[in-house]
Amino acid sequence: MSKASSGSAPSLLPCDVRRDGDRLFDVAMWCLGQDVRCPDGNVLLRHGLVREARPPGVEGQSAYQGRLGDRGRLTLWGFGALCDVCGAALFVPRDGFVPRWVEGARGTAFRVEDVGVRRDVATGPERRAARAGLALLADWLAEYEAWVARDVGLAWRRECLAARRKASPIPAEELSTAWRRLAVRVRATDASVQHPVAPMTGA
Repeated sequence: MSKASSGSAPSLLPCDVRRDGDRLFDVAMWCLGQDVRCPDGNVLLRHGLVREARPPGVEGQSAYQGRLGDRGRLTLWGFGALCDVCGAALFVPRDGFVPRWVEGARGTAFRVEDVGVRRDVATGPERRAARAGLALLADWLAEYEAWVARDVGLAWRRECLAARRKASPIPAEELSTAWRRLAVRVRATDASVQHPVAPMTGA
């Protein structure tokens, strides 16, 4: 699934928000993968997520599940994240920050093709739900990075970033703040779409 596959992207997020979200999410997915293999123990489990291990002989990747906001559920794999909030299931692929609407979502899947039937968000309500889901995901990642910095240590996160082939656009100590700012920008996008500014007229 390529970044260009989502035809709804231009109307879902402004280009700059999508670009920054894409870069941040790429860093986040790398760090989460490193956290699973932390020498001091699986950081995701320490944070309270529940691991759904891939059964023997089954292809794919284990799933990690946790709470998303007050009433939602988050599932993480190496290939992306599934946000299940208020009846809307949204899959955010690793290679982009544009969610796909999922019909018949299965959080216990182990391969991306088994997550559910994915499609572009199509209607106004779906776009609003998608932006809300992205904002909640950004909130979760902001809180998670703050916890990692506080309870695991910035030294570990710096080690994770140093192991990437490509330099991180954000230093370890600013990851949490960057996600909080992105959540605000995503929510502001939704507000501006619902309340467009009236065109200026002559006096």
